[in-house]
Amino acid sequence: FEKRGGEGGAGMSAKQSFVGVWDLVSFEARLSDGRVITPLGEDAVGRVIYDADGRMSVQIMRRDRPAFASGDILKGESEEVRAAFEGYIAYSGTYEVQEDDACVLHRVETSLFPNWIGGEQVRYFEFSGGRLKLSTPSFVYRGGETTSVLIWERAK
Repeated sequence: FEKRGGEGGAGMSAKQSFVGVWDLVSFEARLSDGRVITPLGEDAVGRVIYDADGRMSVQIMRRDRPAFASGDILKGESEEVRAAFEGYIAYSGTYEVQEDDACVLHRVETSLFPNWIGGEQVRYFEFSGGRLKLSTPSFVYRGGETTSVLIWERAK
């Protein structure tokens, strides 16, 4: 992976390299004790979209989330709602590429997790051969310090 450009060739800015649709290849959380886990399972699925006007959207989910027995979106049992929520990450807003810091700021306008609304999610980026690696700064996850690493490839 490389920090800048790389995706579209010589002369392409990092922002131009982001534009498009990306499918999730892998999602790992690296814990402070050295363990590596897959929070949404080994076969998590997701998509992130960056447009040329500075808007973005990301959705990632665990494939094996159980369906609600009722079939009604508003009638899930507590356990069903919890599994649905804990197995899904979704937010959208605007983005700004900061090439000097090799990071992209996601300014969150809508989110499944209400605490992110109105804030920024920082992602460090690297490009390599049609793939985009996004890494988070350290954050608290289940009581410990964690860094997430997500690998995306251009949608075909």
